[in-house]
Order: sequence, then structure tokens, then C-alpha cells
Amino acid sequence: MDGLVALGKTLFYICMAPLIFYSLKYYVLAFSSIFFRGRKETNKPIKEFPKVSIHIPVYNDPVVVRCVKNCLEFDYPKDRYEIIVIDDSTDKTTELLKKLQKERGGFKLIRRKNRRGFKAGALNDALKVSKGDIIVIFDSDYILGRDFLKKAVQPFLEDESVAFVQTRWDYLNPRKNKTSRIAMTSYSAFHQCSMPVKEKLGTAIFCGTGGAIRKDVLIAAGGWNENSITEDLDLTVRILDRGYKQVYLPYVKAHGEVPETLKAFVKQQQRWAYGTTQVMKEYLGRIFSSKTLTRKQKIDLFFITTGFLVFPFILGVTVSTIITMSPWFGPNTTGEIFNFYELTKSVKQVVREFFSPTGLILLVLSCGYLFECAVALIMDRRYKDLIYIPYIFVIGFVVQITNTIAVIKALLGIKHTFYKTPKMYYKGTI
Repeated sequence: MDGLVALGKTLFYICMAPLIFYSLKYYVLAFSSIFFRGRKETNKPIKEFPKVSIHIPVYNDPVVVRCVKNCLEFDYPKDRYEIIVIDDSTDKTTELLKKLQKERGGFKLIRRKNRRGFKAGALNDALKVSKGDIIVIFDSDYILGRDFLKKAVQPFLEDESVAFVQTRWDYLNPRKNKTSRIAMTSYSAFHQCSMPVKEKLGTAIFCGTGGAIRKDVLIAAGGWNENSITEDLDLTVRILDRGYKQVYLPYVKAHGEVPETLKAFVKQQQRWAYGTTQVMKEYLGRIFSSKTLTRKQKIDLFFITTGFLVFPFILGVTVSTIITMSPWFGPNTTGEIFNFYELTKSVKQVVREFFSPTGLILLVLSCGYLFECAVALIMDRRYKDLIYIPYIFVIGFVVQITNTIAVIKALLGIKHTFYKTPKMYYKGTI
């Protein structure tokens, strides 16, 4: 048993090193965001409105009807934008869309025979029939302000080298339950803290919804990668490698739903973990050998594409802690699982180690992500939600396992099923 405990301690420090390494990145992003709040809003009048094609892919989400109605009300010249809904549904969604088309019109409905390429495939099919110079993409649950298109196209008019514009995600159901609060906190940390800094570095990500892309750049980059389940990050890397600029608009909000169930949240995280690791395998060498990317871009894209690799190490920290501090593996123990005396002694040891100088230092160094979450909530003035940050630890026990499985599958080239996050129906206000 002594040898096993020694092995556990060694494993703990080996796994803690990369955890701290990535944690420090979040501290840097959080502190940077405090002093750099991102792009300021401009209200320059638009002299000539570019033609826009709005793409809304949908699969069994009746809530898409609300999204289409919302898009029909944009304060943008009606003859300068089109709405294309790509429908893969097998439920009542199709009939609801046909009914809306008959009653109001104003949008094109594409029915696909199969779900080839999932979302990426649907967007590629829409691209083939799009007349706009700018492609705007919304998930089926999104609600936008009437002036969304005007604000989203502005950066394209100011700089021809801008390839895509990403707006800030906001949420329709952030306080539905603990899971939705944690999801909201996680997304807020990215959009409130990380994205403004990334735009400054030249590495803002196109997030797959609530954003706009030049059609000619999208086509030149090869369109959407139907073999990737994070087609947005995949496209981001390819576009940035071609030397184009990106813009993040923190003052333009795109309102969507966050997962409400643990299953939905975990499955979504798994998809991102697998897809991001896929992108790392495909493009990491290309990133570092690129002649167009700057050193800052290369470093940040390294952190972005390798970010989920930290989860196997997080799981390693958990397993090694169990080995070294449980009552069943330590020296002078009986190995009895339900021995109350040994269990009590082990708990005391855990508390003692946790509050020791070394334990507290390691805790602080490894909690950069939680610090970024706290900063984001404070910036959003969601002070009451700060009390839910500890729940990230609770969900983290599940996510560290599921994300580790996803990462390993991606590294080994094992196929991962595309999971669509279920949508509810929140009217919301904006």
C-alpha cells in the first residue's frame, strides 16, 4: 500500500503541473479584461447596405418559428436581406415552418433528405443558394434586437480585411436552475472576459451563432468542414491563417438558451472537447508553421486548440487524491471500506492537507477558471450568482470524466456522435 500511495503522490504533482499552466492563462485573461473592455460602439450611418443572407439550421426545434418571426422584423431594408431556413426535422417543426411560410412568407425553406454533415452540411447547402455578400448565422432558439443586422455589418464596411464578426452571447433562461446558472456563468466568462482580449490578439473565435462572415472568404476557405463537430472553430483557424481580421462586438447581444439539464450540459461540453481536440490534431502544426499568423496569434491558438487536453490531468489529480488520502490505501490501514475510524481519520487528513500552506497555494494557482467566472459575473452585475460558483466543482466531477473520454476518442480518431443541445421555449425580453 505504501508504494501505491507514493505513486499517487507522484501522479498528483505530475497532473497538477499542466492544470496550473492552463489555470494561469485564465488569470491573465481575467485580469486583462478588467483593464481592457473591448471595442466601443460606433453609430455611423450606413450609406449602402450590403446584401445579407441569414442561415438558420434546425433539427426538431419548433422554437425556430419564433426565431424566423424575429428575423422578419429586422430594421434593415427588406430587399437587402434574405432568410434561409435549412430544415432536417422529423417532427412537427416542418409543418410549423410550412404554416408560417404560407401565412407570412419572407423566407426560403430548404428540406434536406438526410442530415449529411449535420449543422456544417446544412450550412453548406444554404451557402449554395445564398445571394448575400454577408452570411449571418443563428441557432434556432435565438432572439435578436431589431438593429442587429445594422450593427453586425458595420465592421465589414469599415475594413475590407475583416472576414467575420462575432457578437456577444446573452441568455434567455440563465436562472432556470443550478445547471443553467453554471452554463450561463461558463459562457459569460468566455464572452465577457476572454473574447475582448482575444480580439485584441487577433484570435476572436467565430462561435457558430450570432455572427456574420463574408461569403467570398467563407467559400475561399473551403466552406464548412462537414467532418468536424466544432465546425465554427475549424473555420476560424482556416480564416485567420489566411491573414484576415476578426471583430468581436461586446455591445451587440444575441440571446439564446443555455442547457438546463446536467445531461444536456455534459453532452455539449463533450462535443466541444472532442471537436476542439479534432481541430488541434488537424491544424496545430499548420498554426505554428504559418507565415501569416503573428506570434501572439500562434500562442493563443495553441491555448485554444489544446485547452481540453487539461481534463485528463484534472481527472488524474482527482484519482491521485483519492489514492493518497483515502482510508483504504494508506499505511497502517485495515482496508475495510466502512471502517468509521479510518474514514474519519482520512477526512481529517484531507482537511489538514487542504488548508496547509502548500494546499492553499496549489488551490489558488489551479483556480484561474473560477476566478475568470467570478470576474465575468461581477462585470455583468450578476452578484447573486456568485454563490453558485462552488457548484462548478460538483458538475466538474462528472465533466472531468466525460470530457476526458471525449479527448481520448478524438486523439485516437474514434468517431463521436453529434449531439444537438435540446431547445426549450423562452419568450424572453431584450
